[in-house]
Amino acid sequence: MPTNPGIKSIAIPNAAHHLMSKEAKRLKMSQAEYTAAAISYFAQRGLNPAETDSREGQIIMQQVKKLGDRVFSYMQVQERSVLLPMLEEMLRSRITLERVLRMNEILVNSLSAGLQQLNETQLKQQREGLLKLRKQNEEMIEAQVKEAVASSKKQEPQALQGGAVGEKSEVNK
Repeated sequence: MPTNPGIKSIAIPNAAHHLMSKEAKRLKMSQAEYTAAAISYFAQRGLNPAETDSREGQIIMQQVKKLGDRVFSYMQVQERSVLLPMLEEMLRSRITLERVLRMNEILVNSLSAGLQQLNETQLKQQREGLLKLRKQNEEMIEAQVKEAVASSKKQEPQALQGGAVGEKSEVNK
């Protein structure tokens, strides 16, 4: 009968006792600490210690599930921090483009009548002015695209630091 009421005694086969003693000594633990840790390990994971094959498979499946959860979490972070703002900007650009096209149609329609009254020299000057304006617009568009790409490259490392990416894997703990 144990003297401490918080401790229970059990009988185990000699071979299991020998293994327990050897492993507890190797890990610099008492036999009671080793036994309690082993029992907690199996109980917390809901594993059957007598089924070694299924136990290893269950552990691997748990680790795969945790890794899958982390990957899904990472994808959600990317979606919120990168893809949704990108979609918003694309929609803003599309709507702006549609409005500009409608305004151009109105302007072209109203200016057509005025152009018919110009002589050949005046028409040539109008065309040259239009070509110059088009070139300026294309240069500005190119500069803005380069600026936007450079800005997004600066923001990439910040997006990767958030959420699930910075967390340690349960597998590595």
